[in-house]
Amino acid sequence: MALTQVRLTRAGKLTSALGDEQVRWEESVALFEQEIVNVVGNVFIAAACVAYYGAFTAHYRQLLIDQWITQCQKLNIPISASFSLINILGDAFVIRQWNTEGLPRDAVSTENGILVTEGRRWPLMIDPQDQANRWIRSKEAKHGLKVIKLTDPNFLRTLENAIRMGTPVLLEEVGTHREQHH
Repeated sequence: MALTQVRLTRAGKLTSALGDEQVRWEESVALFEQEIVNVVGNVFIAAACVAYYGAFTAHYRQLLIDQWITQCQKLNIPISASFSLINILGDAFVIRQWNTEGLPRDAVSTENGILVTEGRRWPLMIDPQDQANRWIRSKEAKHGLKVIKLTDPNFLRTLENAIRMGTPVLLEEVGTHREQHH
């Protein structure tokens, strides 16, 4: 009889604990259902961010987001009221890895990391503090990163070999003027 009473007490505690979990699960389901409704607008704006964000400061990025959200709302495209590129395309584990590799922890740097890794085109990074350079060097070292300058005597050969082998390349000291070839 005592064993049955202990089991009954444990079952009561488990039922109570699971009742609290049910509330949390129901809240999570409601949140996920809302995220599914907003997925089209969120992905649309995330794609626009990857395509157009790069050259802008945090202030202008937010102005773009606000304009895009307004346009989505005018067109009845569901979108999260508080859109965040980091929440849509970021992965917390990957971002922590970037931070350990030297990427600063601020939102603009994290967004820039997303732009560099999610964009289909190579990025041109204006990097006066050398933060992006250090991060790319650390991040891509394990992939055989080749660091070159336009003035290197083996520039073209190194670049061709990297392209052929699929090795990442960091081209440094590009400068502000490009030579025009006709």
